[in-house]
Amino acid sequence: MFICECGDKVAGAFEVETLVNAAANVPDVVHAARAPYWCSTDGRERLLETICSLEFERVVVAGCSPRTHRRLFRETAADAGLTPGLVGLANIREGCAWPHRDAPEAATARAQDQIGMEVARMAALTPHPASETVITPAVLVIGGGVAGLTAALELADAGVPVTLVERAPTLGGTAIAQAPELAADLASAVETHSGITLHLDSQITQVDGSVGNYRIDVTHHASRRVTHHGPFGAIIVATGAPDDKTTKLAKLLRLPQDVDGFIPEPRVRLHPGSFIERGIYVCGSAHYPCDAAEAQFQAYSAGSRALRHLRRGKVTADGPAAQVNPEKCNGCGDCLKFCPFSAVTLAERLGGISLSVIDPLLCTGCGNCISICPVGAVTVAGWTDAQIEAQMRMALAGASPPVTNSQPRILVFACEWSGYAAAELAGAQKLTYPSNIRMIRLDCSGRLQPGLILKAFEMGAAGVLVLGCEPRLCHYERGNERAAVAFEQVEAITGLLGLPPDRLKLGWTPPDDGPAFAELVTRFVERVEEVGVGSRE
Repeated sequence: MFICECGDKVAGAFEVETLVNAAANVPDVVHAARAPYWCSTDGRERLLETICSLEFERVVVAGCSPRTHRRLFRETAADAGLTPGLVGLANIREGCAWPHRDAPEAATARAQDQIGMEVARMAALTPHPASETVITPAVLVIGGGVAGLTAALELADAGVPVTLVERAPTLGGTAIAQAPELAADLASAVETHSGITLHLDSQITQVDGSVGNYRIDVTHHASRRVTHHGPFGAIIVATGAPDDKTTKLAKLLRLPQDVDGFIPEPRVRLHPGSFIERGIYVCGSAHYPCDAAEAQFQAYSAGSRALRHLRRGKVTADGPAAQVNPEKCNGCGDCLKFCPFSAVTLAERLGGISLSVIDPLLCTGCGNCISICPVGAVTVAGWTDAQIEAQMRMALAGASPPVTNSQPRILVFACEWSGYAAAELAGAQKLTYPSNIRMIRLDCSGRLQPGLILKAFEMGAAGVLVLGCEPRLCHYERGNERAAVAFEQVEAITGLLGLPPDRLKLGWTPPDDGPAFAELVTRFVERVEEVGVGSRE
């Protein structure tokens, strides 16, 4: 346990030695120390030396924001031979010292609890190995129009083996009528290029494999013969205007389509390294309506991105990935339908029941599959029920006694991308709000199933506040929608139990609005205190 004074930013708000002594008495803590700046060169050297000499299994650093210092401390721990995922951070600067600076005793109490909660989370963590694969330096291009031909030539000229599949018997697509000279020149260049293998009058009927290593089955229309090809490190989709065949291809590649059948560009706003690029790129009229010039522009872009992807050589995912317990999975496929990153597939097994299989290279660990699974077959290292419940237990029993009887404990489940980010901003802006909240950070609010919220009340929470991304702005596409469904279920159950609705709230918080967070939390806590913990409707 390493507690940072952060100069006077933490030490000036409360007595750090009190936190050190309290942390030393938290279950599973075998060492607690303080330093002016653990993030400094001297601090990291001391941290590295301590980890090596005492052979720690897990480390928690209490200081400033995880989003700014998580990578730094994980790299330091990795240098000491510790798995990076076994390093946890407790934010006691923006989270406790600054927003409660006028109430040092309350700030200290919350800091002690937030430290204890992070220790409890890390103690319950089961480490997971990083997933890695080598990217095959070959590309599949689907579609022989202007976009597909241009992309194929760009990659082949760069020395990358290209396989091009076109369902028509000739190359050129709609450009044969719209831009005949351009179509003819591109078709001739592709047909004579030694680095391009052509399959005309053919259709892709099966896609297997994963990031960096895709394999396909091609059905040749004239002969009805099926041939197998791959692996391919990247795929470029340039099928032209959407139709039924494009829809079938999109399903094979697990690509989303909009209401008009076009394949949109995915929105990805995650931590660097937490999202692995699939190596599938869309260009031309499959993406949106465009003329030949625009199709070529998109093809150059797609080809360039594919080439950059191939030159990485390998991909590594070190973030937490979901896992399926095969003994529990009933093959319903709900997780497949809800996964925003197409990381789930169904595999056949004996007995006629399919099994959900999660690709660790594609999984971002958002946990939405956990909340949607009806049989509890899915877990995510870092966000398991055991870890969340351990934090809840520590928050509500507390590593420190409750502040006062008039300030009952309020549990806040905050999405890292919205509510938690807004909380950090509120602290950085020195905004004040009630100190009797205890915050549990979630990677996505959609991870939170009803059972955990109900258990919070069972453990003695006076109120539960769930904070997620605003509608249509979820980083995991539909995680906030899933959170809303879970919340409605809890509202119905708590209503039957006679708990006042004012003790439970779901809020949408923009990540860049600290005042909105402070006001929302303040109003909720005030209302809970007005209603009273022991009240019933």
